[in-house]
Amino acid sequence: MSRVQFEQKGSQLTAVEIVRGSRSPIIARLHRSLLALGIVISSYQVRAGASEITERIVLERRDGGSIEAQLSEETKAAILRVAIED
Repeated sequence: MSRVQFEQKGSQLTAVEIVRGSRSPIIARLHRSLLALGIVISSYQVRAGASEITERIVLERRDGGSIEAQLSEETKAAILRVAIED
């Protein structure tokens, strides 16, 4: 089971935190999906607990713009698809 929390500044998507019961990081699979949308990872942090792993990923557009409106919704959908695959 995964828990996903999106972080926003106003309408701009800035980061996501994914907590999973698996000890296997999701970043590699997620990276491919985000690149297809023109989103890059500007920061990545991971914390391993006794029975879960927490990944915090800071996002930005490849061209430096903000992730808003339709792109924000597409990015969230891509993240949720990968997060719930397990």
